[in-house]
Amino acid sequence: MATDEQFIERPYENERDKALTYVASLIDQASKDPKNRQEDINQLLTIQKLLNGKKYGLVWEEHEEKVDKEMKTKIPVFKEDHKRIIHGDKQSYKYNFLLVGDNLHSLHLLEKTHRSRVNVICIDPPYNTLNKDFKYNDKFVDSSDEYVHSKWISFMYRRLTQAKKLLTYDGVIMINIDNNEYANLKLLMDQVFPNGYVTTIHVEMSTVQGMKVRSAKNGNIVKNAEYILVYSKDGHHNVMKHPLYNRTNYDHHYNQFLTKENNYYNCRQISEVLQEHQDITRQLEALGLVNKSHSLSNSKIGVYYDSSELVREFINKNADLVVRDHTSITIKNNVDYLEGKVYPYFHGKRKYLIQKNKDGKYTQKIPFSTKLGKSDDFKPEYGPLKIRGDWWKDFYLDMGNVNKEGGVKLSNGKKPLRLIKQLLKATTDKDDIVLDFFAGSGTTGQAVLDLNKEDGGHREIILCTNNESKIAEKITYQRMKNVNDGYGKYAANPFNMKYFKTAFVDKDSTNLEKELLKNVKTLIELQYGINFEDSNFGFVTNQKEVAKQQLKGVSKVFMRGRVHKMMSPEEQDRYSLANVQIIDIPETFFGKELQGWM
Repeated sequence: MATDEQFIERPYENERDKALTYVASLIDQASKDPKNRQEDINQLLTIQKLLNGKKYGLVWEEHEEKVDKEMKTKIPVFKEDHKRIIHGDKQSYKYNFLLVGDNLHSLHLLEKTHRSRVNVICIDPPYNTLNKDFKYNDKFVDSSDEYVHSKWISFMYRRLTQAKKLLTYDGVIMINIDNNEYANLKLLMDQVFPNGYVTTIHVEMSTVQGMKVRSAKNGNIVKNAEYILVYSKDGHHNVMKHPLYNRTNYDHHYNQFLTKENNYYNCRQISEVLQEHQDITRQLEALGLVNKSHSLSNSKIGVYYDSSELVREFINKNADLVVRDHTSITIKNNVDYLEGKVYPYFHGKRKYLIQKNKDGKYTQKIPFSTKLGKSDDFKPEYGPLKIRGDWWKDFYLDMGNVNKEGGVKLSNGKKPLRLIKQLLKATTDKDDIVLDFFAGSGTTGQAVLDLNKEDGGHREIILCTNNESKIAEKITYQRMKNVNDGYGKYAANPFNMKYFKTAFVDKDSTNLEKELLKNVKTLIELQYGINFEDSNFGFVTNQKEVAKQQLKGVSKVFMRGRVHKMMSPEEQDRYSLANVQIIDIPETFFGKELQGWM
């Protein structure tokens, strides 16, 4: 690898200037030529204009990273730290992974094992606040750096283009960001994921209090929100597979009550029904919502519900009978329905409540029970709900406890567990693979594990982080260990995880093939989510190992393809009779790296 003195961070900075200088010299030469070269001059002027022109979209000064340059002479591989393996779930052979090293190296290796396999990527990259949160080539980027934005864009571009390869065709990526780089990130994502933009979620991460009050009084518009950019790889927009709900006030249109009568229901005003319950009327009188001896008002049902515990209990308990008018509906059969009565009506597998009016038309009645449920708010409540859109409120309430979450402390950039958990709850299915290549505090890891515990899912998590200031060891890994073991008042949540660190093999190694084969085992473990040590799997890379491999109790053997092809008929029979499945190790693991070597 080049030394620091040889390393040029901006290798492209003079290319355009050199090209323009060269074109200018050609124009000068052509203009001095005694022959008529006007056509050449016109063409050169067009080239000059194009070089000076600006394309639509994001344009930035390109920079090179040391870690990127390093891969020109070295090949990244994974080495396992066996001391940090977590094997908490004895009933499962499946493993999650913590990949430690520069995430650009990890993403290149993941391309070998997880290309088009990751369902959801959820990341919280450095915000580039100029407050020592973003390092480029081992130096913090601050306000004195004239390339403060282009370095960040170059850094993100390399990782995002690599990460895109890992997503399934309909995969989703969600990126936390604030206003320092939101505009640049939006344009960059539009370039990397053309037509993939879904939405920007606005998250209320603070409120106007403390020092922000003074700032607001001085005329500033204080920052309360951060953003989550959401993109899909194939451009589909319905990424919220499982909508989230917020508690809302009672809809006063639910002001009718059904009472059963033969094969239909009579429809009454709900205020009349409530009036018949003395305990409810007494409470409403005590709350000053109705005068003694006065009738309840149907127009104030919403106020009664939101204020009176007894009203809420009654309506919630009878939610299937509390209804509101909805749209008209066409009835195809000729049943003789009575005017004003409410009937159950079945069409296919759906059940409707219908009522015929005096004109012979039918309208639907919608039960209040369709609006009821437990909210996803900071303090979950049972009651009427509304589907959450792109405004996610009240997450500032989580910030008071965020530093204690997971049993680890991180002074800057730690996201609330509830936020990441709800993002993944909404966008993942139970068997999805989730990747976070800015894992840092490990919040995404805990969110996935907690979701699996709650809904019985088998989501897999891959976390990538560097080990700057030993964050991987002291924060990310420790948090995962805490979740597995239980911490404080929290019960243990057993799971399995392997800890891989990036290392390197020199491309000019005298025995490159042998060196790379030593590191194939970790890639197989990563690809299949397994641990060879506690599995009934075998591993074979040469002819000698074919014969040495014990087959008793073995179900699968991962074998190099060329070795598999060269197996003798006797060995093939031995494996076949033992009922052992042979799985070829992909030559593509290090195919590109070995091209031209052998």
